[in-house]
Amino acid sequence: MRRIIVLFSFIIAITSLNAQQKISYLLTNQADLNKVTVQITFDVLPASDANLVIPRSAPGTYILTNYMAFVDDVVGYTTTGKQLPGMIGDGSFFTFGESNDLLNKVSYTVDIQKMEIDLLDASSSSKARKDYLGLFGYSVFGFMEGMETEAINLMINTDPSWPIFSTLRPDINRKYGTDSYEAENYAALVDAQYLLGTGVQVIRVEEAPIPLFIAAYTETTVALEGIGETGLSSLQKLADYFGYIPMPHYTLVYEFLTPISERHDYGFNMEHLNSMTAHRDISREYNPTNDLGTIIHHMGHSWLPLRSWGEGYRPFTWQVAPLIETIWLNEGFIWYVSFQNILHNEEILNWWKSNMDNAPDFIKTKTLKELSLLGSTQYASDFRIGKNLFSRGALMAFDLDGHIQKQTNGEKSFKDAMLGLLHWSNENQRAFKYDEIEPIMSQATGVDLSAIWNTWQKAPK
Repeated sequence: MRRIIVLFSFIIAITSLNAQQKISYLLTNQADLNKVTVQITFDVLPASDANLVIPRSAPGTYILTNYMAFVDDVVGYTTTGKQLPGMIGDGSFFTFGESNDLLNKVSYTVDIQKMEIDLLDASSSSKARKDYLGLFGYSVFGFMEGMETEAINLMINTDPSWPIFSTLRPDINRKYGTDSYEAENYAALVDAQYLLGTGVQVIRVEEAPIPLFIAAYTETTVALEGIGETGLSSLQKLADYFGYIPMPHYTLVYEFLTPISERHDYGFNMEHLNSMTAHRDISREYNPTNDLGTIIHHMGHSWLPLRSWGEGYRPFTWQVAPLIETIWLNEGFIWYVSFQNILHNEEILNWWKSNMDNAPDFIKTKTLKELSLLGSTQYASDFRIGKNLFSRGALMAFDLDGHIQKQTNGEKSFKDAMLGLLHWSNENQRAFKYDEIEPIMSQATGVDLSAIWNTWQKAPK
């Protein structure tokens, strides 16, 4: 009996160990180099089956970016110590030959300086400075194809004098030289930002209802407390509107930079599950109160679409820009909530209408779904597409709001439609299909919204 108990305990221990096994990532940076080395360790698989995928897109970017152009020195390591050179595949990935050698590790380098020079949009590039390394997860971390859902251990090694900060686990008490993090899966790993170096400042906004942090690198003098006050106001306004806060913590990541060239654009910002990134040209005067609408909008994305989303947005297809039919909802509904419901900017209605009126025919002749599909890869590259998408979505929300309030004598509003989508996603834990959107909103408000929905699905011209 004792032998049986011991054997049973051994089996339990092994099963538990296997259940806890994770993919390991090691990111190494030397403070005097503008490159990082990434090493991924994983359960063995034949070299012939191993593909190292480098993302070309990320949720909310609505663009294709050739991050593989900045990756070099790709090597696969077998369990016997053999090194296999990575070879560029037919897409955005590297292969390691056709042998049956068992791989359990790959490594590669990413040239951050070249990335920033070549990518003109600051919101899509990591940055390297003398006292700073700012990394967007999806621009540096690849993955072994088929292992995207596995849990991850990340270790970061850098100069011993450099503090390390990540939005995965924000803290004002930063570790120096080395730190480790856990991520639920690949999507969580690359959604985060990683800020290394003595040039990084971090503060916590103590009055916030959740842990709220400001992390910034600035090449000029900027008072982070002002950003903190604007961030706190934004969080409170959104909490008052939605009635709850879904984020366990939130970080506003700012970069105040000397432009690389006149062609580099520092105007776009980016939302993430529990953070946002903003980029500013230091040659322009900065006032944090002017960022109130921007912060509300990007922070508002933590409700929608980051926690209530349509098909194509999640689960994400990293090797291509997925075809998303609901960008108008992702952007337009949050534009409406941010600027009309929360900030009560009445003039913005005319701006949304003018965006539609002044659009070229190739935009006016497209249905809402067709324009969203076009915007899946060209939302900002031709911003007339982006502006028309969020303008149509916002004006649809305006019409829905008026109809809901009229039919319910003001007892319900567009907010109830939004909450209906959020509650549905929380209960079902999947993307809603296109033809499910209107019924979800109609049920949540108790108002038949099909007529307005059908009107806005048509092309304006």
